[in-house]
Amino acid sequence: MPIDTWVMRPSWSFLDEFSSAAFLDKMEDVGARHLAIGAAFPVEPDARHYEGAIKGCAAPPASLAYKTAIDSFLAAARDRNIHIYSYGTNPHMSLSEEVYGQMHTKRLLCADHSVAGVDYNWGACANDPEFLSFYLGRIRDVQQTFPQVEGFLNDGPEFGYEIENGFMHDLLSVFGCFGSCCENKARELGYNFADLKQAAIALMQFFHALDTNAIEQVLEHVGAPEEALAAAAGEERIAAWFRFKQDSIASYIQQLCQGVKEADPRLSMGIGARLPAFTWLTGYDFSRLAQDADFLLPKIYLWMGGFDGTYGTVYRWVKTLTSWNPHLEEALVFRFVYRLFGFALPQVGSLQDMLRYLEPRVVDTIELTYLGQPFPRAFFTEVVGDQVRQMIAQVGDAGRVRPWLDSHHGGRMLTPNELDMTLSAAQGAGLQTYLYYCSLEPGNWEVATKHAEKR
Repeated sequence: MPIDTWVMRPSWSFLDEFSSAAFLDKMEDVGARHLAIGAAFPVEPDARHYEGAIKGCAAPPASLAYKTAIDSFLAAARDRNIHIYSYGTNPHMSLSEEVYGQMHTKRLLCADHSVAGVDYNWGACANDPEFLSFYLGRIRDVQQTFPQVEGFLNDGPEFGYEIENGFMHDLLSVFGCFGSCCENKARELGYNFADLKQAAIALMQFFHALDTNAIEQVLEHVGAPEEALAAAAGEERIAAWFRFKQDSIASYIQQLCQGVKEADPRLSMGIGARLPAFTWLTGYDFSRLAQDADFLLPKIYLWMGGFDGTYGTVYRWVKTLTSWNPHLEEALVFRFVYRLFGFALPQVGSLQDMLRYLEPRVVDTIELTYLGQPFPRAFFTEVVGDQVRQMIAQVGDAGRVRPWLDSHHGGRMLTPNELDMTLSAAQGAGLQTYLYYCSLEPGNWEVATKHAEKR
């Protein structure tokens, strides 16, 4: 069956590569009637749109340079009935150093149990009221200046699901966030913040002191991963800490979606997320978020190496846990990680097995490479298919599940054949629509065209 294809471009540079007519012809090649723009729109802030202390952020020069071309393109898109969405409205895409300096940043738990802040544009804490005020102000600015925009794609916020020390500036660390904004949010939601920090410390200590008995307890536990960890660690507050993450994210998304509808009830809001395997870590509960979001965008990111890819995440978890617990057999640690994520990678029971899929010289970097064996077909039919079935079941409506599909964030780029198998497995699992975020070059684009729903 064909699939409804949405397309996202990361910057306005496609206006240099294509004429408006040529680009829109490509959209029609795949029956795409929805286009998301990853770059910020050239919008100057209107102070009336901001309720907090931060009254907007000047439009980025890179976007302003395209203002005339953008106006022309949007007119052409309207004539072809192409619907425009904004991703570049996300705060991390819009923050100047001046604005970022006025926001509270995430505070992450260190090995000595102290907390430390981060200095990176993804590091602003979404539980800071200024963060949401700024975000909704940007949305109102875009809606006022570019009424052609029909909706927005949200990326995050999320708690971390990566465990490797120093990975992505620690922004994706499991052990966060413990700043004043999250303390206030915990109090608002009825949690004892000191208990939450002690739960995180207990989990960190548990991960650093794994033994066979502890892992077997987790493997034998029939409950959710966070419940299994709490039971094995002997600390029930661990499960409460993960519940706080879910409650915190649900509260934020509810306020965000409500703010968008207040700006204009006709606007739609899509909420980005990770695969179901990781949502218990990130704080995302699809069934709860679906009550407020117009659609969900779980990221089907599969690559090895780089960052955010499924294979790479498994590799980093096993590598980190074995470095903390060198007495453990790798095979046992793989079973432990597979239990936490709810899937097993076919033909992978050791770190050496994983090095087949990536040029070894770049395995611990975010460098892009094309070298490495393709993933086995069973991975797509078993793991990808199952993750898609879970997305649909949790949201309750396949038409509102619209995963991001990308080929790499560094690491080993997926081949067109792997993208083909991904879409085939996803469609076989019931997927009806997705957001294509891959190259428009031959190969990948040929795959998108093959699976497209022509209209």
